[in-house]
Amino acid sequence: MSTASLPKYRAVERQLRARIAGLDDGTLLPTETEMCEEYCVSRITMRRAIEEIARDGLVTRHRGHGTKVNRPEPTTSENHVDQGEHFDSRFTGFFGQLTGFGHRVHSDVLEFGPVQANMAVSKALRVDPHSEVFHMSRRRYVDGNVHQLSRTWFVPGQFPGIEDEDFREQSLYGYLEREHGVSIAQQDLSVSLLVPSRDEARTLSISDRQPRLSLQITAYSADGRPFLYGESIFVSSDAHIFFTTTGASPQR
Repeated sequence: MSTASLPKYRAVERQLRARIAGLDDGTLLPTETEMCEEYCVSRITMRRAIEEIARDGLVTRHRGHGTKVNRPEPTTSENHVDQGEHFDSRFTGFFGQLTGFGHRVHSDVLEFGPVQANMAVSKALRVDPHSEVFHMSRRRYVDGNVHQLSRTWFVPGQFPGIEDEDFREQSLYGYLEREHGVSIAQQDLSVSLLVPSRDEARTLSISDRQPRLSLQITAYSADGRPFLYGESIFVSSDAHIFFTTTGASPQR
């Protein structure tokens, strides 16, 4: 999908993301009115674009104080995030997580359409084996470098219109929450090592036959039903998954 064919707010969102990437933490952006004039769009379009980047944590909005660039302070987990993935109770997803750390994330959408469910997919989504499911395969980049091969499956008809979306530079989780009101209440995660297939190695430009980290995710909505199953293979041979867990405060 070309930039010209994107919805107006998406085109503005892309321009804002590029603009923010070169700004320091705490930089105050122009007012909505000023940016509407600068980008020649309506206030509704500009507000929608700002909401998208705010959802990913790239800006913060304060009534009466404007919109400021948000650059999270480096944490002990930052290096882990660079070479793998970080999970905590916020369920921000890969896109929101890394853009929140100031990285640029984009994807090549390799496949997007109906397929037959294999055993892993049918078990995770609770559908019959070989029944039709919707599948998206993406080669994902961080700061211009190939990071992982990501595959995602959904139940057909669950998210009408998803096949018309452009997921090269947007968050899948953000889209599902924004357009379909579906947010993650629980995730089941499984981590393992596997040797990529020849097709997977070719997609990731891997020349050796060393095992790579593989991640499987089943996401559940608030009603306890699985709505998404995903598998990722990381390109780095030393990638790892970093978890932050929280518990109830101890009783005194």
